[in-house]
Amino acid sequence: MRALKRHPLLRLDLQDAYDWYEDQCPGLGAEFERDFKKHIQALPQDAALYAVRFADVRRLNLDRFPYGLFYVIREPEIWLLGILHGSLDHKTILAKRRRHFHG
Repeated sequence: MRALKRHPLLRLDLQDAYDWYEDQCPGLGAEFERDFKKHIQALPQDAALYAVRFADVRRLNLDRFPYGLFYVIREPEIWLLGILHGSLDHKTILAKRRRHFHG
């Protein structure tokens, strides 16, 4: 099974989304977190199922929320770059984050 490596900013992405949804409606942040966790648990087996969106970055959309989980496959690992809202400039944000893994 592929190991998941998380970019340090992934935690901030999750916290920002969680906080925003909790501010909108108590409990909605927890639903966002459950949706994310469901997908992250299946990702090691399902990573290749999702299409490359640009460069070598793939996007897995959450079911209920307008967010995508962005990652690259580098055997034997999956590099999780971010969980980002659909309205953001993904290419710019993720190009910077990919450099973290390349050194």
